[in-house]
Amino acid sequence: MSEEASGMRALIGAVAGPRQWSDTRESWLNRAARRSNLTYRTIKAIWYGEISDAGNRSIRLLQHAAKQRANALSGRLEEIARGMESTDAHLYRQDISALISAVRALRGVDCPGDDYEG
Repeated sequence: MSEEASGMRALIGAVAGPRQWSDTRESWLNRAARRSNLTYRTIKAIWYGEISDAGNRSIRLLQHAAKQRANALSGRLEEIARGMESTDAHLYRQDISALISAVRALRGVDCPGDDYEG
């Protein structure tokens, strides 16, 4: 599998979320389609490399959906970190630091080697 195809599959995974034990590939790809406002057939074409041009409208919509999911998740992680900080900042300092690092990674801040530009 090419690096480009692997990147597109990772993008689909970011939008669809973790594949549950009860998910078939079809249901998982269908979830990515619903969350990105694309058709199942379009997501399947991206998955199998039939659509791979980074300038393609479908790819851009998928990237946008992935960015929205990352922003939502980073916001939730920030809420958790603030809650832990207000409870006991000293006790949870390592966990808070890990959450803040995860937020930065999701937002693309301080991520060496990350060449994804959404």
